[in-house]
Amino acid sequence: MQGRRFLPLILLVIFTSALMTYQARKGSIDPLGPVNGFMYTISGGISGAFSSVSGFLGNFGYYAARAKDLEKENAALRNKLAQTAEIQKENERLRQLLDIKQHLPDYVASANVIARGAKRWANTFTIDAGSNEGIRKDMTVISPQGLAGKVIRVEPGYSLVLLINDVRFAASARLEQSRQEVIFSGTGGRDCELRYVTSDVKVNKGEVLVTSGLDGLFPEGIRVGYVKQVSDEDGFFRKVDVVPFADTTSLEEVAVISR
Repeated sequence: MQGRRFLPLILLVIFTSALMTYQARKGSIDPLGPVNGFMYTISGGISGAFSSVSGFLGNFGYYAARAKDLEKENAALRNKLAQTAEIQKENERLRQLLDIKQHLPDYVASANVIARGAKRWANTFTIDAGSNEGIRKDMTVISPQGLAGKVIRVEPGYSLVLLINDVRFAASARLEQSRQEVIFSGTGGRDCELRYVTSDVKVNKGEVLVTSGLDGLFPEGIRVGYVKQVSDEDGFFRKVDVVPFADTTSLEEVAVISR
């Protein structure tokens, strides 16, 4: 497209050059000499303009190529920054798990989430630690934020974890303010619920829930979640929605602890 814009100019230069060559070969006085002189003048100006345009196009090509190089360098720097940020996040998660290890005497192992369940095992994930690391069935799985689930299957090199939001999950818990004992259960969705809360039990919105240890499965005092909503009294039981502290959809590293 750039070449087409200068095509008339190029044709004019060629025509002028051919005309001057013809006049030079005739070797005679040409009555059109003044015209030829004028044409020589025009030809020189056109040639100079063409040279300037050619130089501009050459510089334009250089700067366009340099711009592409700079764009590639910027993309590489952005990727490097993203990688650095990801490494920082991973280091922070590992530091939090190390803090759990140092403060929990019942710590067994740390593990990475390597797969997530599908279909009937949708609310499960697989970790890269198993019986070789001392993990056994029904051990507690936690994140730095709180309770994440429990081990339901163990192999030498990996384990299957049932998450707290699964309908098959239940644990004995305690409301921190009222000190009431309750049963915490998954619903299959993001939120969980308290079961069998009678209408005379005082439950405050925003109240924190921790494991009580009375079920013989989970250690006492692990943070579970907070009360999101309490329904109006309806019959004998109340409906209490709970938001878990651990976001099971984004967990990447967890710790396994024993009773």
